Amino acid sequence: MPVKINIFHKMVLLIASLLVPILALYGYSNQVSVDVVKAGIESSTWNRLSFFMSQMESNLDQLSKFAIIASRSPGIRDYMESWKTDAPYDRIRKRSKIEEQLILQSATSTWVNQLTVYSPESKEIVSTDYSITDRDIRQLMKRESQTWDYVPAESGGEEAYFSRYTYVDRQQTDLLVEVRFLADNIQNMLAEFRRTDQANPFFYHPQSEPIVSGDTDSAIISEMVSLLNRKSLEPSGSEIVKIHQKKYSVNYVQSKSLPGWYLVDYEPLEEILSPITKSRNLFYGSAALLLALSLSAALLLYWQVQMPIKQLIRGVKGLKTGNYSIRLQNKVHNEFEYLILRFNEMAEQIQQLIETIYEEKIRLREATLKQLQSQINPHFLYNCLFYIKNMASLGETEAVAAMALNLGQYYRYATRVESEMATIEEEIKLVTNYLVIQNLRIERFHFEIGIPESMRKLRIPRLTIQPLVENAVIHGVERSARYGIIRITGRSSGGEHRIVVEDNGGGMSDEAMAKLQQQLALPMDDEMGCGLWNVHQRLLHRYKGGSGLQLARSESGGLSVTMKWESDECG
Repeated sequence: MPVKINIFHKMVLLIASLLVPILALYGYSNQVSVDVVKAGIESSTWNRLSFFMSQMESNLDQLSKFAIIASRSPGIRDYMESWKTDAPYDRIRKRSKIEEQLILQSATSTWVNQLTVYSPESKEIVSTDYSITDRDIRQLMKRESQTWDYVPAESGGEEAYFSRYTYVDRQQTDLLVEVRFLADNIQNMLAEFRRTDQANPFFYHPQSEPIVSGDTDSAIISEMVSLLNRKSLEPSGSEIVKIHQKKYSVNYVQSKSLPGWYLVDYEPLEEILSPITKSRNLFYGSAALLLALSLSAALLLYWQVQMPIKQLIRGVKGLKTGNYSIRLQNKVHNEFEYLILRFNEMAEQIQQLIETIYEEKIRLREATLKQLQSQINPHFLYNCLFYIKNMASLGETEAVAAMALNLGQYYRYATRVESEMATIEEEIKLVTNYLVIQNLRIERFHFEIGIPESMRKLRIPRLTIQPLVENAVIHGVERSARYGIIRITGRSSGGEHRIVVEDNGGGMSDEAMAKLQQQLALPMDDEMGCGLWNVHQRLLHRYKGGSGLQLARSESGGLSVTMKWESDECG
């Protein structure tokens, strides 16, 4: 069975078919924009990190060359070789010149640094740092030569610094040249980098505390260092990490001169993507508002169009099933108001027409009944008059008196037409008069009437029981050779009432009985008797439910006719 889709469902499907592709296309476009921005951020950050690293590598390379320059200086070499031959005054003078030379060389670098020259043979130390001792030199010689090493700050002592020494063999004269710079130099570069490029850089080593600028967020850097320690880092790369429910884009590049150290920069993605996020939220908000307006329009269409159409369909179906009293309630004030009003007027006119036709049919049946009475009564009257004549000739005065009395009462009731309704008690009196008359004529049957007193005051259409009794006499008793018995009983239950007329005549076959029962519900034709059909039709149209006549075989073998009707009266 095909599924029927109404106007409201079609509107909702149309709205969905329009919005879903737009949302999908925008979602794809938004994702592409986010990817492009992320790629641009990574490229820009990589360029900034590379530039920063190149500057730092340049400074480190310059500091590395200081050791070579110092080791090749003739004055330093002469001073270190003449410790056995020169007088103390000459050595002090040479030492002072060497210190001035080292200070001038150190000042050529933008970074704060210290130069130290040490001769293991003479135990002589010449340095720009006057606090350096022989013990410091021995500690220095335990590290690997030609490598920048990081020395963290001591509590209450020296600041953190990077140190590198070069061991030079000059014609059997060993020299150790150390170049040292403070970690503050890198901190200053990071601060300048942060100020000019709005970045968040820090210097990271897996086994050391990070070197950061002064105004960085230590909590975020601590979490970020913890995350980086759990990763195996490439020489350069980028990561998306989540810290404190926020996503950060982390980019890093490894230093070539400082082993194990990385320059790391991070940026919060929410701040970077905030314009795109605002645009996305604005679009989705607009889409949600558009969806709400569309659904409102669909609901308005449903209320203003779909509901009236449903009402009209329900009304038409009601008329189709015969419910002509149906009326539609006007809940809208648009073009459908006119249709609903016209439908109600049409239904009212149809109902009035049906009721008029029904009343005309009732009057036609009543006229038919009166015509039948005028046709049947003369024949019945003639038979009774012949009976009176014959009994008078025989001198049977009692029979003549009984016939005349019952015949007079019978016609007095049968010819009274001022009322269509009568009580069962009045109908039973008529039936009794009729049966006495027939019994005087035939003299070979008797009748029994068992109507409860509680039913005798019930009102029924006039002349409804007599045709059933007449049918039992003519078609049952008169056509049977045995002595006849006619029983009239009644019973009532709630609003349902029954009067049963049965005889012990020849009865009918099941086929003939079924055919007659079917003919009672059809229009009357020339081949059908009028009595039973008229009673059945009058009961059927006057009362509700399954009212009418029901045919069955009686217990004595004849025919049993049950008159059934339903009314609000209780017997």
